[in-house]
Amino acid sequence: MIGLISINYKNAPIEIREQIHISSEDINELNKYIRKNIIIDGLFIISTCNRTELYFNHNLQDLTQNIIFHKLISSIIKFKKVSEGISPYIEKKIDKQVFTHIFSLASGLESMMIGENQIVEQIKSSYKICKNNNMLSSTLDRMIQKSLNASKLIRTKTKIDKGAVSVSYAAVEKINKAFKKKSISIVNIGAGKTGQLTLESLIKKKYNNIEILNRTLNKSKKIAEKFNLKYRSIEHIYDLMKSCDVMIFSTSSRKKLITIKDTRKALESRKNSLLIIDLSVPTNVPTNIKIFDQINLVNIDGLKDEVNKNYLKRKQEITYAKKLILELVEDFAIWVKSKQIRNVITQFNKEFDQNISKIHNTKSQKVLEKYKQCIIDNIKSIEFSKDQDLISIISNVLLTK
Repeated sequence: MIGLISINYKNAPIEIREQIHISSEDINELNKYIRKNIIIDGLFIISTCNRTELYFNHNLQDLTQNIIFHKLISSIIKFKKVSEGISPYIEKKIDKQVFTHIFSLASGLESMMIGENQIVEQIKSSYKICKNNNMLSSTLDRMIQKSLNASKLIRTKTKIDKGAVSVSYAAVEKINKAFKKKSISIVNIGAGKTGQLTLESLIKKKYNNIEILNRTLNKSKKIAEKFNLKYRSIEHIYDLMKSCDVMIFSTSSRKKLITIKDTRKALESRKNSLLIIDLSVPTNVPTNIKIFDQINLVNIDGLKDEVNKNYLKRKQEITYAKKLILELVEDFAIWVKSKQIRNVITQFNKEFDQNISKIHNTKSQKVLEKYKQCIIDNIKSIEFSKDQDLISIISNVLLTK
């Protein structure tokens, strides 16, 4: 069985998603923790601002499907030290549902901003970590490779990513609606991928009064020079808060970057409003900062207007893309069934040979060998259709219980 455990923006608010977010450094640590509690054949973990997902491979010989899901979810909850109250937000899928999901994910159909390309790099990055730590089974490995192939096909055959927008773009659109002047003062905190995409979107919209802050000053300097902007160390965050119009947060920090106490001091002499956009997961800004009248806080879930506009724009392309994905999923599902059959034949061959070795009559051994080969040849000649579920039947008939 291939299974999926998913907490994503469709079924969980950011307050839940940030609790379960898995950093790149923790991917293999979670893998080790899970394998102490349950034997699995493979595991693939991806965690972004919009989702945390665990894809796993289990042979179902010793445990039921429900028990496997329970053990894995329990392991995640204990590893992250979160409440079991997150359980209602967890989505579970198996086999073809999983294939459809990851093919759609890589193609940008599951993204908050339909068609965006950043998910492809995120899948590749997570794949590299999982591959380097020997976490993947051969089936999961092939599934991920096929999902990336699906992404290329969908983006070639459709216009799903033509003019696609990112959450960074959506954030800038939010600023556009809030301010008429391009001369407003903007502070961009974060120099990673999202931070740079935000800067590019701001510059395209003709905003140039931008200052860059980052926890690593050299990185701030490098990005500032690239875009011809000002930069400072992150220690100046409260000084800038006193007068700037917009602050955009997009760092990978696990801790909040500002506090209520220091924010209160910074806002003492401030009368006009401050728009804070937090694109980070886990969030960089405490949600209770909204207690201050001067602050308008928008997190990634607050960009729904742009999300909906983007969806309507691509509705026709989504329908065609889903049709193409369905065909790719059927092909991959047949490959998975064939692989499972090959595994069953290998096990059957081994068990049969063990039993033949106990028979000392050479003539009988030869007859049984022919009988075994006949069975194997007949199984190999089976042509699978998409609706067949013969794996368990053949396993029950051939293998010792």
